[in-house]
Amino acid sequence: MTQASRELLAEWRDAFDRSFGEPRRHADEEAVLDVLGIRIAGAPFALNLADLAGLTPAMPAAPYPAAAPGLLGLAGHQGQVLPLYDLQALIGRGHATDVRWWAIARAAPLALGFEGFDGQWRLAAGDRLQQNDAAGTGWAVRCGGALRPLIEFDGLIAAVSANASMEAAGRSPAPANTTTTGAGAAGR
Repeated sequence: MTQASRELLAEWRDAFDRSFGEPRRHADEEAVLDVLGIRIAGAPFALNLADLAGLTPAMPAAPYPAAAPGLLGLAGHQGQVLPLYDLQALIGRGHATDVRWWAIARAAPLALGFEGFDGQWRLAAGDRLQQNDAAGTGWAVRCGGALRPLIEFDGLIAAVSANASMEAAGRSPAPANTTTTGAGAAGR
């Protein structure tokens, strides 16, 4: 890793950490949206920062004997053991070959692995666009020089929970193919 890469990574880490220390915004300030730019299968996507409890570089996952679609194993984060899922598989884009980052969900004990982290942006309301395409992505954001589909965590968590319930009941879980994005916290 070059010195420039280390400095850029440190800048991103500091901005990410500072965002958790800032007070929650009031209703009149909800037009601002904080997002993380990520890469899945080389394509740009975004995650709503409000959906995240953390972001960490990937480490080897502990194996777990389950047939859940997209389950990579178990991940440790701040003293918790979390199921680690392949975000690329959960949004129906095949399986990731190189998971380098984990996004820790705020609303459920869950970690999602993905290949690349491009940065963090604070966006005005005009940078969030409703989008209708064949994939049914719903919302996209304009940041980092790209139009990025905004991945909805609520739908992913619901799909993972439904599959876990089916597996616990002894039925085969549904294939991993949830909708890519939706309004999520950004549309509330």
